[in-house]
Amino acid sequence: MEQKSLTLKQEIEIKEYAQKLKEGKGLRKIYPMVVFGDESCGEKDYYIAYMGEPNFPQFSKFMTASKKDEVMAMRQLAKDCFIEGDKELVDKDSLFLFGLMGQLSEIISTRQSQIVNL
Repeated sequence: MEQKSLTLKQEIEIKEYAQKLKEGKGLRKIYPMVVFGDESCGEKDYYIAYMGEPNFPQFSKFMTASKKDEVMAMRQLAKDCFIEGDKELVDKDSLFLFGLMGQLSEIISTRQSQIVNL
């Protein structure tokens, strides 16, 4: 399989746009997520979704749903956190399952923390 990557110009444009979205919507974090398409199947070169950090109700809904069906819970999280971009990443099974879903753990990862023993 061919290794794909963004150009430096594309990366800069994506980061700048994410910053503009973050400021414009007053969000704490925006996660730009890129998935490369399969052009032999008629897909675009790449797709991008700008995802927001889940709020408390969105995260709670995700945690409840993940007890029944983890894949459906991840898709619901993607729908809830999608801000802008290529909606196909959330809606099309192949792009979601084998592209976006693997990156979603980034938006639900915990902060670095430490317990201080007394």
